[in-house]
Amino acid sequence: MRRTSLLGTTGALSALLALAAGALTPTTATAATSASTVRAATAATLYAGGPYRSDTSEAAKQATALATSDPSGAAAARTIAQYPVATWLGDWAQGATLTKTIDAAVAGAERTGTTPVFVTYAIPQRDCGGYSAGGFDESTYDAWVDQIAARLAGHRAVVIVEPDSLAMLSNSACSATLDEQRYRILSREVAAFTAVGVASYLDAGNSNWVPPAVMASRLDRAGVQQARGFFTNVANYYPTAQEQAYAERVSAATGGSHYVIDTSRNGQGWRGTWCNGPGSGLGTSPRVVSDGTALDALLWVKTPGASDGTCNGGPAAGKWWSAFAQSLVANARLGTAPTATTAPATPTASATPGPTASATPTPTASATPKPTASATPAKRQPAVAPTAHRDSAVSGATGKVTVRGWAFDRDDLQQSVTIRVVVGGRVLAAYPANVSRPDVDRVYRVGTRHGFAITVGVPSGKRSVCLTAVGIGRGGDTAIGCTTVTVR
Repeated sequence: MRRTSLLGTTGALSALLALAAGALTPTTATAATSASTVRAATAATLYAGGPYRSDTSEAAKQATALATSDPSGAAAARTIAQYPVATWLGDWAQGATLTKTIDAAVAGAERTGTTPVFVTYAIPQRDCGGYSAGGFDESTYDAWVDQIAARLAGHRAVVIVEPDSLAMLSNSACSATLDEQRYRILSREVAAFTAVGVASYLDAGNSNWVPPAVMASRLDRAGVQQARGFFTNVANYYPTAQEQAYAERVSAATGGSHYVIDTSRNGQGWRGTWCNGPGSGLGTSPRVVSDGTALDALLWVKTPGASDGTCNGGPAAGKWWSAFAQSLVANARLGTAPTATTAPATPTASATPGPTASATPTPTASATPKPTASATPAKRQPAVAPTAHRDSAVSGATGKVTVRGWAFDRDDLQQSVTIRVVVGGRVLAAYPANVSRPDVDRVYRVGTRHGFAITVGVPSGKRSVCLTAVGIGRGGDTAIGCTTVTVR
């Protein structure tokens, strides 16, 4: 495994912005970057200029391809193409194709002063035989990772390492011997990226998959201390607030590891299934975050518009699905427009680049207006929907259900958000979220009185309990979601 880098420990975190004609040329390294340097850097440094948006993304290609045959689909694709989406590298990209894909993305990012985000997705026994099954054998995979690290050496870039690779170990479809191989492969991979000054993030599933303590243990065994941190919610739909609450617990259990959240399709929250969720919408547009927590960025990792597989009417995994893309745009909540991130002054080095990439799959969440199919990202959105999370819903007494959680609305942080409780299609209660929650204030800096603990009378049996946070301003309401409770 390559263990050296073009720059010294601090310089490796800055992009080399000199472009040379032709393909990207990796430079000989003189000193490996330390993990402590990568972990200590600010998000603004790692993502200087914000995430890179490719003019040849899959959405951009579809906008052109569908222009005549499917005008509505083309309009939706154009909307998606206006935002940065990660570049996926899998077993479909090897040798010269892999080099060309990486070089294209890096060159495009350096021309625009932004930061490319890549995803590796070719680990042995990928998806354990599921819709996205595939991957290399271990030796081929290691050599493939070395090639990626060599192309990225000396350039500012971020790598999302193998979605589902650690969370999937809970799946009975995965072999019993897979765990140790995964830990070995992933530890080697993140160490390789760190050595060349590239920030990498390991898989931490999502807030409704693996308990935080279990996930923290897996991350430690997979080398998270040699990486920047971890990611959550890739290709899933859980609300950003729920993901951040989960990620903060995982971060605390892994020595303050940083993390990123995929918001590509979580604008409407959980849709009852991970696979082509009906009614899902684009989430908060990609952006660097500086909120005092370990969150580095909200990213679109999963490609919005790409199918999860042959479920709920979708085509094969990774294939563009126009109807789904149109639904994502129609139901979008892109959040307020992010503030531009200026790249810090960076040293110029000798020769360099030439990357760009389109690639396959890839996907954020804070609330607000829906884009029109042809709209450009709004510069100013005056209202947002509430941020909310359900902690629990339990039946602690006969004929009673108690729901707990928190909610706030940045339109007016002094006013309590109303929580509407619906059981069996009937509104049973509407109470303010005004219980003290110091933990919420620590994460979001919004004050402490945003919690709720509501008890309602419900007939015995299995009941669907649904919660909605009613918006204070013009940003609309937030569906916190439904859960089934067995009432005593």
